[in-house]
Amino acid sequence: MRCEDARDLVGALVDGELTGQQKHELETHVASCPTCTELADDYRSIGRQLRAGYQRAPVDLADTIRSTLARERLTTSHSARDRRQLMQRAAVLLLSMGATAFLTWVLTQNLAEQALIERDVVVAHVRSLIQEAPIQIASSEQHTVKPWFNGRVDFAPQVKDLAANGFPLAGGRLDVIGDRRVAAVVYKRRQHLINVFMWPTAGIDSPARAVASKGYNVLTWTAGGTTYWAVSDLNAAEMTELQKLLL
Repeated sequence: MRCEDARDLVGALVDGELTGQQKHELETHVASCPTCTELADDYRSIGRQLRAGYQRAPVDLADTIRSTLARERLTTSHSARDRRQLMQRAAVLLLSMGATAFLTWVLTQNLAEQALIERDVVVAHVRSLIQEAPIQIASSEQHTVKPWFNGRVDFAPQVKDLAANGFPLAGGRLDVIGDRRVAAVVYKRRQHLINVFMWPTAGIDSPARAVASKGYNVLTWTAGGTTYWAVSDLNAAEMTELQKLLL
């Protein structure tokens, strides 16, 4: 089994939804593939986080609902209007339960997607550091770096000259995060390289969120129709300083 195929099934494996030969093949692949093992661990971590915040319904909830409906039947007439009211109340209760389940599903999907992107940007950052040429267009001139991306990505990435603020521009390159081609603008801070990955998004602006992953500080935010992920071994305070300068 290839990683590309396993990646779509790891969530189902962790949730116990696979059986038979497919389950056996995926378990064998995950056990022998560090990348897929890490992805499975991420899904399990997300599950633990959700379960930690989950609150079970009171054990007597069903009895309470039945008692309430019984009292309604005893204290109200059997007119068509009253029956409609009971049905409306039941519909509201069912709708509320359905909305809660849907929101839980959306939260799970978003957390899983964020975990995958976080892993991919850290891998891309490390990959750039071990390459002989981590920068495809090496220049400290924003008017040289920004035009280089024309025709190579389907949007205009933000490129700023921040040398005066202590973050000189080093250049840029193309990279792949998930299944999308993205722009990577590279800055320096003393001996540290900072990769700022960016791609267009239809989402609304969101404040910066900081995480630490495998010894690197990762900062992500959305602004002006663009998603940003900044990665470096630079300390978190200075990463936040850079993020504010890029707004």
